[in-house]
Amino acid sequence: MTSTTTNTGTDGRITVRISDPGELIAAVPHLLTYRPGPSVVLLNHGGRERMITPVIRADLPDEACEPDMAGDLVRAVLRHPGAGVTVVIIGRHPGHRAPPGRLPHHGLARRLTSTFGNAGRPVDHALWVPEIRGGARWRCYHERCLRGVLPDDRETVLAATMATSGQVTYGSREEMARLLDPDDPAAITRRQHMLDEAIDNGLTRPSPTGPASKAQQPTAANPNKATHGAALGAFTEAKSAAPTAKGGAAPGRCGEAESAEPAAGGPAGWHAAMGGAEPDWFGEAQSAEHLAVVRVALARAVAGDFDLSDDDVVSLAMALSDLTVRDRCLTTADPPGEPPSTAAERLWLELVRRTPMPERAEPAVLLGYSAYRRGDGVLAALAFDNALAAHPGHRLAELLRICLSHQLPPDTLRRLSDCQEGGLMPS
Repeated sequence: MTSTTTNTGTDGRITVRISDPGELIAAVPHLLTYRPGPSVVLLNHGGRERMITPVIRADLPDEACEPDMAGDLVRAVLRHPGAGVTVVIIGRHPGHRAPPGRLPHHGLARRLTSTFGNAGRPVDHALWVPEIRGGARWRCYHERCLRGVLPDDRETVLAATMATSGQVTYGSREEMARLLDPDDPAAITRRQHMLDEAIDNGLTRPSPTGPASKAQQPTAANPNKATHGAALGAFTEAKSAAPTAKGGAAPGRCGEAESAEPAAGGPAGWHAAMGGAEPDWFGEAQSAEHLAVVRVALARAVAGDFDLSDDDVVSLAMALSDLTVRDRCLTTADPPGEPPSTAAERLWLELVRRTPMPERAEPAVLLGYSAYRRGDGVLAALAFDNALAAHPGHRLAELLRICLSHQLPPDTLRRLSDCQEGGLMPS
């Protein structure tokens, strides 16, 4: 029996209510923003309305890793308040062999159910499906009579609601990652030459992670600027409260997990670990010019204009290389999901696709921060990885990737933008 209803609240937000397990499984791609392959997915039902937050996904482990992964996944979910959990296991690990009469990964489902139960967070359903597609047959691990057939997830009420709001569900994580690919390699090379020429003409091109080169000699120190050091100092409580994780992900030693909304964690001594405040290579006059460049681009973005010329890309790349300006741009992520912050996020994405390395790292980290703040942990991870590929050792990207790996909640990150002098979005 399927029961799906929609309701529009006084704040204009649309709530989709789902009571059928098959409909809930079909909702997973839309909640993650992409169609997952073999995975274990945990949906935490929180509050009186039992809203789903967060959704945590990990690749299916081999049997030797199941105990570690189960414990790490449970700890990640329990950092959020909640009334119950739904476990969805999709497909099977290539090396897994289910005993006769049992569903694949029965041991993982049993461990998750037992561990959640011992922690006072009951598992409402533990479900298995070979893949998420219309017509696939799903079954429950614990109730032999509970089974059914998946609807076409592209034709559900949730899919229609998300499409109406402009949200896209991608066919795979790889398809989503291609959003960040350079749009025109020839244009990237052309802009690289333009940036090199700007450096040859005496403009400053700072390194976010290391000492200055001949074109990076710092100007007079300005102790009053609120730059990246202040941002790092906002997280001086964090690391000790978060679980240790191998491979840059929340759960665990045998795999990597992703969260559609990062779960709660706590801020701990990261400021010292990151080396303290970063050097400020620019003077106040240069920073003021760079801020003006960014403000013009943001105003155009809010108006729907993302047609960036080579000169636009190069001037914005230089402006965002000014750490004072880059950090001020963190304020554009608030309030998350609103039209101005959405326009700013689109601008950062366009710049990621159009900017040469290593300057690409700055719009990439801003894109990741914006996605993180609105709860899209998958896009955030892709953006931070893109930043680190463009500029290995990039301090802010490393910091935020650690926050995401340890499931620090999006609201905690607001400290980064709160410590800036003021917003950049047009009034």
